[in-house]
Amino acid sequence: MKPLPSLLVVTDRGRLLAYLTDEAGRPRLLSTTEFKEGNKKISELVTDQAGAFPNTGSVGTSSAERMPLVAEMEVRCFRKIAEEVDKLLKREGVTTWGLCAPSEIHGALLDFVSRDALERLGSQVRRDLVNSSPQDVKEAFENATG
Repeated sequence: MKPLPSLLVVTDRGRLLAYLTDEAGRPRLLSTTEFKEGNKKISELVTDQAGAFPNTGSVGTSSAERMPLVAEMEVRCFRKIAEEVDKLLKREGVTTWGLCAPSEIHGALLDFVSRDALERLGSQVRRDLVNSSPQDVKEAFENATG
C-alpha cells in the first residue's frame, strides 16, 4: 500500500473538502469551501428577463443563450475550484496532493490547476465522495492508481 498524499482534495461542482493526512495516514478535515455556482439552479442565479427581446407569442431568444451561459458558469466554477486548490497547496506547503472528483468533471478541473499543482499531483480518484466519511476517502485514495 502506497502512502497517502499530504493533502487530499475532494470536490464536486459545489463543494470542496480539503484533508491533511497525518503520519499514520489518517485524514483530518482542514477546510470546506462552498461554490454557489455549483449548488444552485441557473434560474436561481440569473434571470433571462433582461436579455429577452419583446416578441408576441413566444419567449424570445433567452433559450438560445442558455447553453453558452451554462457552459460559462461551469468553467467559472472549475476555475474557482482550481484557484482554491492552488491556494491550499501554497498555504500548506505540501509536497504531494490527491484529487478526488466525479469522473465527468475530473479532467476539466485538472485543465485549470497550475502547472506546479499538476507536477505535485500524486493520486487521482474519479468518484464523487464529497458526502462520504473521511475513512471512505482514505480507502478510495489507498486503492487509487497514480
